[in-house]
Formats: sequence, structure tokens, C-alpha cells
Amino acid sequence: MYCKNCGRHLKEGMRFCDRCGQSVRKSKQSSQAARHQEIEELKAERLNRKKRLAEKEAKQMRNKQRKKKKSNALVFFVVILLVAVVSVIIGYNIFPSNGNISGTTATVAPKSTGASVNATEAPSSVKSGYSVLTIGNISCPYPSDFHANVVNGNEKLNIVDSLGGATMVVRQEGKSGEPKNLMLEYANQGGTASYSRAGADWYAITLENNGTITHRKCILRNGIAVYYDFSYSTSSSSAKRYEEHISYIDSNFK
Repeated sequence: MYCKNCGRHLKEGMRFCDRCGQSVRKSKQSSQAARHQEIEELKAERLNRKKRLAEKEAKQMRNKQRKKKKSNALVFFVVILLVAVVSVIIGYNIFPSNGNISGTTATVAPKSTGASVNATEAPSSVKSGYSVLTIGNISCPYPSDFHANVVNGNEKLNIVDSLGGATMVVRQEGKSGEPKNLMLEYANQGGTASYSRAGADWYAITLENNGTITHRKCILRNGIAVYYDFSYSTSSSSAKRYEEHISYIDSNFK
């Protein structure tokens, strides 16, 4: 034990410090007070340490939550961006600007049977009453008052005149060869040819088989064949109008 006044070492049993005369009892009381204060300070330090630790953990948790929110927002933005890009690509291939169909996978006809084909509007250079289907760099006009059937397989357009019964189907497929030879190959499938013409990259032929007229014009470019078949009955009251359709479509299918 030491004197709290002068710091002298006190022997056991001493009542007063032999150096400064300080009461040993007072020194004991001072020592107990100091110890109590030290304990209180330690308690306060522990509480402060716990408080700081809790605040640190809370801050870390808030930072994690903020990072998670930012990450989720980034993922959401990327998803929206991808959806937008895909929508633009699909929209470009199916419903491009000016209402015309473009690209090799384009289909102008609505999916529901009996719906009017109105997905494209005829440009100013196209005759009134017609719309245009564009596949790559090939444009094919068609009667805009025909109604749509569901397209299947390699069909790009499938329409029907509900009044006169004529049908028009536009298809695309991989095919190469001399146009004249391909025309003869098609003619050999059956029917009597009443008209046939061939050029450097196209052919056109009209066949009659069992009272049905079928006219085909085909364009061949880079190993791809795009053609339309226009069919109607010879007994149809609209036969003359269908001949006019074929004449106009042939002249502008290029």
C-alpha cells in the first residue's frame, strides 16, 4: 500500500504516513474511490465499445443493403435493356417503319384466319388497292382486300379472296439453278402451261389443271427463291379481276 498524498510505501498497521503525515484510512478511502471510478470507467468503456461495434455492424448492413439495391437495379436495367433490344429487333423484322415487312423472316399476314391483311400500307408508288410484302430486297404487291390465313412452314403470306375464292401464297426457300430449268421442273408436276417466261434470275408460268388456274412467278437471288402462287377457279365470276391482279403483281414483283 502506498500513501496517496506523497507516494511513500506504507507498512502494514501504519495509521499515518511517516513522511507526510497523511492518514492511512484516508488513503484507503481514496484508493477505494479510485478503484470504484476505474470500474465505472471500464464499464463505460465496454458500453461505448459495444455501442461502436453495433454502429459499425449497422453501417456495414446499410452498405450491404445499398450495394444489393444497386446490384438489383443494375440487373433490372440490363433485363429491361435486353427486352428493349429484342423488341426492337423483332419489331424491325415483323413490323418495320412505313408498315412494310423486311428481312427474310417477315410475315405480313395477321395470325387469325379471316382477318384483313392490313399490316402494311401501300407506298405512293404502289397502285391503290394493293399493299406490299418485302423480303430482303424483293418487293411483292398483293391485293389489300384479301383476307389472311395462318402461315405455315416457309410461307411468308397466305391470303384468300372470300368472294371469288382465289388464293395467293408467298413462299421463300433455298434453291439454286437456271430459272428456265426450275420452271420446267415445276411444270412437270402437272397441268397445261398457257404462259411461260424466264429471265436471268426469274421465271413466270401459268398452269391449268382440272379447272384451276395457278400462276407462279419466282425470283432467284443468292441461292434463295422467293415466289408467289396465285390460284383461282376458271369458273369464278372474278376470273377477269384475278388476271388483272396477276398482271400487276408480276410487273411489280421484283
